[in-house]
Amino acid sequence: MIMYTFFENNADRLAGKTLVPFSTHEGSGLSGFDKKLSSACPDATVSDGLAIRGNDCQNDQESVRKKVSEWIAGLGY
Repeated sequence: MIMYTFFENNADRLAGKTLVPFSTHEGSGLSGFDKKLSSACPDATVSDGLAIRGNDCQNDQESVRKKVSEWIAGLGY
């Protein structure tokens, strides 16, 4: 995947940074991306990620807004 290549090629630039993974999906969740991100960028901090079903984003926007807001607040932002 292009994102894996990006993170692997830029791990030195991301050292000391906080990376916050998020995605939409239709059943796969983060698919282990948070662990792969930690592996690709060992000198960065990887926060707890968020994965939301794309169908929910389309059909239950208010619930998704609430979930995203709570997630961001839980990260301290």
